[in-house]
Amino acid sequence: MTTLTGYAVSHWGDDPWARGSWSLIGRDGTPDDRSALGAPIGTRLRLAGEATHPARAGMTHGAYEQGVAAAVWAAGLGHARVGVVGAGIAGLAAARALSARGVDVQVWEARDRPGGRTTGAEIGGTGFDLGANWLQQYDENVLARLAEKLSLRTVPTDFHDPLVLTGAVPGFAPDAIEAELRARLQAAPVGSSIADVLDEWLRDPGPWDPRAIRRFVDAEIVMDSGAPLSWLSARYGFEPGVGEGDRWIVGGYRLLVDHLAEGVDVRLGHPVSRILTDAGGVTLLGETGSLRADAVIVTVPVGVLAADGIEFDPPLPATHRTALSHLGMGRVEKVILRFGTRFWPSHPAGYFRVHGPADTCISEWLDATPADGRPTLVGLFAGDWLDDLWAGPDATIAARAAAVITRAVATPA
Repeated sequence: MTTLTGYAVSHWGDDPWARGSWSLIGRDGTPDDRSALGAPIGTRLRLAGEATHPARAGMTHGAYEQGVAAAVWAAGLGHARVGVVGAGIAGLAAARALSARGVDVQVWEARDRPGGRTTGAEIGGTGFDLGANWLQQYDENVLARLAEKLSLRTVPTDFHDPLVLTGAVPGFAPDAIEAELRARLQAAPVGSSIADVLDEWLRDPGPWDPRAIRRFVDAEIVMDSGAPLSWLSARYGFEPGVGEGDRWIVGGYRLLVDHLAEGVDVRLGHPVSRILTDAGGVTLLGETGSLRADAVIVTVPVGVLAADGIEFDPPLPATHRTALSHLGMGRVEKVILRFGTRFWPSHPAGYFRVHGPADTCISEWLDATPADGRPTLVGLFAGDWLDDLWAGPDATIAARAAAVITRAVATPA
C-alpha cells in the first residue's frame, strides 16, 4: 500500500461534549421541535445552536445565526451580565453579539479549546478540519461573508458530481430517484421512518434498479445523517443544506474560530454541571466554581442535553423536553490521511465516493491536496462501517481507512 506519512482521526461518537456529529429529526419529530427547543424559557434562560434553527440545522452558519438571535433576546431584555455555556460557533456568536451591545459576558467551555464541533488537526504544518468542514449554502452564509472579509482561501466542492470509485450503477439517474423518493417521504404517514418508506419502495421498485435506489439513499441520507434509517423521520429527516455552493477553507475552520474568539472572555476547562434559575438571576455551577448572571444562553449539542449532561433547576419545561426527545444526533466520523505519493485520479469536483461492502457502508473522500500541494485525502465514514473501522488506536483506524480508499482506487467498479 502507498506509504501513509501522517493522519488524524475524529471521535465525535465518543466525545462527551458532543455525543455525535450534528442534530437530526426523529420519526416522531418535526421542524417545529427545533423552534420549540430554542424558545426562551422565561426571561433568563435560552437554548441555542444549530439544533434550534428550523431551516439551517446541522450547519455552522445556522449555529451562528441562533447564537446571535439569543444574544439579541438577552440584550433586548436589558440584562447587563450574561453567561454563555459552550464556546462553539453559537456560543462565540452570542458572546460577540452581546459584547457589541455593551453586555458583560463570560463563556464557560468544557474543552481545552474553543470551536465546539469545529476542530482542526495539523499535519505537516497545514491545518485541516476534523469537525465541520464546509461553508454550506455559500451565497447566503454569514460565515462565508466573514471568510471573504478575512481574505481566507476557499475551494468549491461539487457534491453532485463525485467520482464513484466502487458501487457505480449503470444508468444511475439521481435527480429522478430523488424526486420520487422525496414524494414518497412526504406522502408517508406521520411517525413513519425513512426505513419504512424505503422498504416499501424496494418491494415494488417499478422501473428503478433497486441497487440505484439503495445507492442514492446511502450517498444522500446515510452519508449526510449518520443515523439509523429506522429512526429518521420520513417527512423531515432528509433535510436540505448540502450541495448548495459548498466551499472548504484552506487552513480549516480554526481560522474563523480564532477570529470569533478574539477578545471574548472564554473560560476553558469549565464544564457546567448545573444551571440554577431563580427570581433574581441564573447561577452556573461546575467543578471550577460558579458564575452568577442575569441570564444564561446554553449552546451545548442536543446529545449532551438528552444525556442529562447538565442538570437544570428547575427542570426544562415539558415543551422543551418533548422537543428534545424528538431530536437526536447522527454520527459521521472523519479521517485525514497524508500519503508519500498520490495514487488517486484527478477529478474536477475533487470528491470521491466508495460504496460497500454492504448497504449503509459508505465513505466519501475530499481531495485536500490543493491546501498545500502534498497528497492528502479527507475521508468521511458513516453507517455500519463505523462499528468495525473505528475501533482501536488512531494509527489502526487510519490504516484501515487508507486500505479502504487504496482498494477502491485499485479496483474501481
